[in-house]
Amino acid sequence: MPENLKRIAVLMPRADVHTRGIFCGITRFARPLRAWQFHMGLPEASIMNDLRRWRPHGIIATIPNHKLEKRFQSLKVPLVNCSSNCSSAKLHRVITDNQAVGKMAATYLTAKGYKHLAYCGESHMGASRDRQNAFIKHAPATVHLHEDHCVQEQVGEVGWRVSDQDDRLRQWLIQLPKPAGILACHDPIALVLLETCRQLNIDVPGELAILGVDNDQLLCEMAYPTLSSIEMAHERIGFEAARVLDQLLTDSKIKPFIQTIKPLGVATRQSTDGLASADSLVGAAVRYIHEHADHPIRVMDVVQQSAVSRRNLEMRFESAIGKSILQVIQQAHIKLAQQLLTRTQLSIEEIAPACGYNSRERFSAVFREHVGLTPARYRQSQ
Repeated sequence: MPENLKRIAVLMPRADVHTRGIFCGITRFARPLRAWQFHMGLPEASIMNDLRRWRPHGIIATIPNHKLEKRFQSLKVPLVNCSSNCSSAKLHRVITDNQAVGKMAATYLTAKGYKHLAYCGESHMGASRDRQNAFIKHAPATVHLHEDHCVQEQVGEVGWRVSDQDDRLRQWLIQLPKPAGILACHDPIALVLLETCRQLNIDVPGELAILGVDNDQLLCEMAYPTLSSIEMAHERIGFEAARVLDQLLTDSKIKPFIQTIKPLGVATRQSTDGLASADSLVGAAVRYIHEHADHPIRVMDVVQQSAVSRRNLEMRFESAIGKSILQVIQQAHIKLAQQLLTRTQLSIEEIAPACGYNSRERFSAVFREHVGLTPARYRQSQ
């Protein structure tokens, strides 16, 4: 056994996509250069005796509350918390940027034309409250925000039984103005909403568009309709947490700090695959634009597909969604570019034509106009 072997305790549930991604990031950092031996467990008070026997050199955990934080800190070993639900300033933390999650959801749903937005979360979760606050903050002034709904603490791994117990949830969904866009704090809650809408014969996405968080592909693909969800950088959280712990193993006096990791983007599926417009012609035109976001489409291409005059279509766009045809085209190009910048290693020169631009210069100018950063700076910021 190597003399420099480090015993690392990883304390988090293993059932959900968030912690599975963190595990992958931790091991990607540790292998093959570091001699780290992992001990697995749950972040519960009952594991304290095991930790004292293991005598770990360091801990990476998702600690949900201050009481448990103090227990683990009493071990006097380097500790990194990856939970957004505990806001202690006395601990090193690498967590999801929940402000960015709420902002991304508000931007995504309003870009689809929804004038009514609502939030469904869990009031006992700090992450849920942070996402809700950002969702409200970044909704445009022209959008009507409706009273949020907080579900009970879930029963079971996915939480289907909540919809069977909660008449308030049914009434809330019935009373929401339609069409409306709903952000659920995470995918299991979004599944509850989908199931309750099915029971109530509420059409998704025709009447309510539902957006989850975490992009757990197993849950999202098994849902009916399939669930759109914000994709999180879980693996990067694990990688950065391991990097911070590695620094603490060398210098335990580094002052506590918080590092936030932004979400990757929205994985669109059937639950939001619509447009909040009573104008079917505008809806079809917007779908055409998004389906051809990787082509250098022009306004006249969209007009020709619509079989009406350009002036007529422009007026209908403005009336239905408050945007010009060109604005919707550019937004579709930029959304695709953001995905390629964060999820691939393609160069800027390769991304420009893949997003419908014939030159890097034109692509960079439009991207900066919409995002406020150059493509290269945007990639660095993610």
